[in-house]
Amino acid sequence: MASDQFYLFTVLAAFNSAVQAQLRQVASPEDIVAIAAEYGFAITLQQLNFFSTRLSSDHWIWADKNDAWRKDFFSGKRQLDLLTA
Repeated sequence: MASDQFYLFTVLAAFNSAVQAQLRQVASPEDIVAIAAEYGFAITLQQLNFFSTRLSSDHWIWADKNDAWRKDFFSGKRQLDLLTA
């Protein structure tokens, strides 16, 4: 099931420091989907967006930001900021 893939990726992210480092450096939600695929997990942007409010560990790029920042990240408004930072 697709939701199993998503859950398993979040578990991997919780315990794998290499994945955590990659997640801290993403510039877009698509980057996160690509990281998941690199480790053999098929997740969607829709799943990521939906569950992002529940993903609060410091390796998620939005963890120390507010809800508006997270929404902008998923809408594409924050991607240019991250790429130029």
